[in-house]
Amino acid sequence: MTFEYIDIEDPIFQATCRERNEEDYVLVRCNDYDTVPINIPNWTPEPVCLSRRYERIGQTIKEMEVRPDDVWIVTYPKSGTTWTQELIWLVCNGLDFQQAKDVSIDARFPFIDLSGLRDLPEPFNPLRDALEMPSPRFIKSHLPPAFLPNALWTVQPKLVYVRRNPKSVAVSYYHHSVSLHCYKGTMEQFIRSMINELVYYSPYHKHLIEYSELRYPNMLSLSFEDMKQDLPSAIRQVCQFFDKTYSDEQIGQLANHLGFDQMRQNASVNRRQWIEYNLKQTNRADKLNENDMQFIRKGETDGWRKELSQELIEAIDRWTLEKVPQDSKYAPLFH
Repeated sequence: MTFEYIDIEDPIFQATCRERNEEDYVLVRCNDYDTVPINIPNWTPEPVCLSRRYERIGQTIKEMEVRPDDVWIVTYPKSGTTWTQELIWLVCNGLDFQQAKDVSIDARFPFIDLSGLRDLPEPFNPLRDALEMPSPRFIKSHLPPAFLPNALWTVQPKLVYVRRNPKSVAVSYYHHSVSLHCYKGTMEQFIRSMINELVYYSPYHKHLIEYSELRYPNMLSLSFEDMKQDLPSAIRQVCQFFDKTYSDEQIGQLANHLGFDQMRQNASVNRRQWIEYNLKQTNRADKLNENDMQFIRKGETDGWRKELSQELIEAIDRWTLEKVPQDSKYAPLFH
């Protein structure tokens, strides 16, 4: 059996999951991981928090065809995924800003695991879209390495991984879960759940560590914080990885397009329609124009300072130290 589905037995979770709209959460263990080229001795992947709906698609993803000219982006959620998708797609498609504006990012770069988390309105079916897409395909996933297609490790198309610091992820993921996953709890409840590894795609630290230890020659690793600090350098890194050459002027034009004010106003990447659908489903349509309900909210590296209590900041820091001691070689991944 490739996947095992394990009920979450935590008594606090069981007592309160319904009020937060988490009844479908489940731990999923992948037993088919022998071919993952990971440099961790005696590695056994931990169960991952997903939805019961994952049973619909898990095996299909594991067995899907992988093509040499595919482009894959994988992240833990809210790590700069959409931003990097837009960057990669434009670099690989001759900076075709018009097409990027006319065609939504979800159509250009389908998120294959989404229907494993929630029911989608017809005809929205990103996994089917990815399977039927003509080459070259651009594919997004938040899955840890063990859950990705077995063929990925032999075909070895280009793979980009993006990481982001845990406090920024926690705040952004909370707002994202409210607007897109109809989460009904408080920020404090969400962050406590994240610390307990009970939000989708957790465990978080393992996600970053496993990708950092992949022996995969065709992978580029990026950091959200580095991209924010020097976007033109990150663009040049991506260009080099994809064997593309652009002038300084073109790189400046792309950096301007990827600025957060521009991204927030860009209908093809801000998923407004999808947020509107979710808010209507949960009788919150009046919140549509609130900043925290926007898919692209702030894009800051330290916005968490304004939103997290000192108690939560310390709790997240303690959690990271427990998982990754200060002298660990992995500590720099979480700065």
